[in-house]
Amino acid sequence: METVYEKNTSGPALLVSAVVLALIVSVLGYAAYRRNSVWNDPPSLWGDVAAKSPGKARPHYNLATVLAASGRLDLALAENYRAIELYPDYAKAIFNIGAILHVRGRVDEAIEKYKKAISLQPEIVEAHNNLGYAYYGKGLYADALKEYAAAVALRPSHVTAYINMGYVYRDTGRTEEAIRAYSEALKYAPGMPLPYYLIGEAHLSEGRLYEAAGDFKTALSIDPGFAEAHNGMGKVLERAGKRGEALREYSAAIELKPGFKEARDNINRLAVTDR
Repeated sequence: METVYEKNTSGPALLVSAVVLALIVSVLGYAAYRRNSVWNDPPSLWGDVAAKSPGKARPHYNLATVLAASGRLDLALAENYRAIELYPDYAKAIFNIGAILHVRGRVDEAIEKYKKAISLQPEIVEAHNNLGYAYYGKGLYADALKEYAAAVALRPSHVTAYINMGYVYRDTGRTEEAIRAYSEALKYAPGMPLPYYLIGEAHLSEGRLYEAAGDFKTALSIDPGFAEAHNGMGKVLERAGKRGEALREYSAAIELKPGFKEARDNINRLAVTDR
C-alpha cells in the first residue's frame, strides 16, 4: 500500500489514505491487452479486464484501486463491493472499502471494515494504521496506540505510524514519548521536515527554546515553504524577546499560508502589546 503524507500539524493524526493504493499488477496473462490506447489509461485497462472477466474478483479490485487513485471514489467503492460479492473474504478489498468510508466521514463503518480485514489478513499494515487513526479520532487513545504498534511491528519503517503515535503521546501530555516517536520516524525518513517540526513544538511546550529553534531551523532548511515551522520559529523568537524577528517569521507563515489562523493571531497579539 502507498501512503500519503500531509502537513496536518494542528491535531488529527496523519490519515494514510487508502484511496491512493499501490496497484499490484501481474504482467502475466495480460499480453492481449497491450494496446497503447488502453495501457496509457489504467482505468480503461482494468475496466477492459473486468468486463472480460466479470466473475473474477481481482480485476474488480484492481479497477477499484486505479479509480480511487484518480479520485473517482464512488466508482471505486462500487468495484470493491463487486469484488467482495465475488470473494467475500477478500481482505484488501474490504480494507479499501473501509478507507473510502473513512474518507467519507463514516468512521464507525470504516472501523468495522478495518477490523474485518485484519481478522482475515492480519498483515495488512495500513489496516492497523488506519484503524489506529479512527480510534484516535474517537478519543480511544490506548486502542489507537495498540494499532500503531501493530503497524510498526509489521513494518518497522512505517514513518506515518510513528508520527501518529507521537500525536497520541502529545495529546495525552506524554511529551518525551512523543519526541521519541517522532525521532523513530526520522530514522527512516531523515529528509522529512514534519518530524523535526513536531519535535520542535514538543521542546517548545517544555520551554526548551534552544532545542526548539534548532528543530524548526532544520525543518525549514529542508522545506523553506513550511509555514508551520516559520510560525514555530516565531514563537521561539517571541519568547526570547526578539519581537521584530518573531513578527517576520509570523508574516512569512501568513504569506505562505494566508488562512493560517494561529500565525495571524500571533501577529495581532504582538500588534496589541506594541501599542
